[in-house]
Amino acid sequence: MGKSTSVLTSIFYLVKSSHSRSTIIITITTLLICITVFTMAGQANSMALQAYCSLCIFDLLFIGTALLSAWIMENNNTKVRQKMQISNNIDNNSINNSTSLFIPTQTITTFSYGTARFEVLAVFTSTMLSILGAFFILKESIEKYLEDETIHTEYLILSSILTYIIHMIVIYFVRNQAFDHVIAASSSSWLQEHVSDMFQSVCHYIPGLSRLLLPRINPLALLCWCGLAIVFSDSFLLKMGYGHFVDTLSSLLMAFMTFGTMVPMAIYSGKILLQTTPAPMIGQLDKCLHEASRLDGVLEFRHEHFWALSFGTLVGSLHVRCRRDADEQLVLAHVWNKLANVVQILTIHVFKDDWLRRQTHTFMQPQTSNPVLSNNPSTYNGFVVVT
Repeated sequence: MGKSTSVLTSIFYLVKSSHSRSTIIITITTLLICITVFTMAGQANSMALQAYCSLCIFDLLFIGTALLSAWIMENNNTKVRQKMQISNNIDNNSINNSTSLFIPTQTITTFSYGTARFEVLAVFTSTMLSILGAFFILKESIEKYLEDETIHTEYLILSSILTYIIHMIVIYFVRNQAFDHVIAASSSSWLQEHVSDMFQSVCHYIPGLSRLLLPRINPLALLCWCGLAIVFSDSFLLKMGYGHFVDTLSSLLMAFMTFGTMVPMAIYSGKILLQTTPAPMIGQLDKCLHEASRLDGVLEFRHEHFWALSFGTLVGSLHVRCRRDADEQLVLAHVWNKLANVVQILTIHVFKDDWLRRQTHTFMQPQTSNPVLSNNPSTYNGFVVVT
């Protein structure tokens, strides 16, 4: 009962915000247009039109991911405020002592990062469903070609224009932090690579378009433009009497473009689900580790492991071997200070060179706070200090 009440409360606050209300209005409009264009595609009996109208289904998944991102952001903000209140209470009640040590909170048998990976899973699911839909279009196109049914061209232009308009509205007017991050961080699709040179030439003569087309255009918008050109060409060639092979070829081309656009985003989000280190972060991590290894008292690092928890959130753990005469707290604080700007959730195990005494310390840096070193060990932000 408590969980259901919490979910309903989160949905209420999500709907209450003005940004989410506009997204919900776009969602309802997209759903109505999706039903309309698929009805027209069924009457037209054109697989090229059905392949292009499948972008409306992806738009619904895109909007669902945007709403999920907004809900997760609201939950994270609430948790950060609660942690700040708890931290302030702990700081007020803490006792300063020269022998105090940083220790982790009480270990629990079940541990979870909560909703941190929901966005990654939503993006991966959306892209994989689009890839599966492309294979379905591929199969249906071959079957339609063998059946040799009549294609009605009167619905092609209208339904394709409706699909184009709603897709561009969803892509550019719905705020989706998850997909924006994936589009910016993932590798370019083959369609982007083929048109990048052409866009650079266009922007050379029309500099005002550089903000839209460079450094690389949004792959979802590019897919929409190319699909619209394919449907228009298909309609023109069918009216010229070129036969059903044109419609089949257009649907196959649309399916291959959808596949090529979604694969880079699916690979990027899939690697995060597999807990791998993001390629753009490897160089920065190596630099921070090299700087931290040269700190006074640090002998070596062992068992370094860094992986992406979600978009923009890196998790890491490492063992630090320090000198016998080194101050464990000081080594711990300086190593954390070097890595905290890159790794948001960091676990550090510190042990001395003699292997006789072992201390374990856990640091979890809130994304909204900046690490500040102080001479007083009990005043570090966001951590529990016990005597």
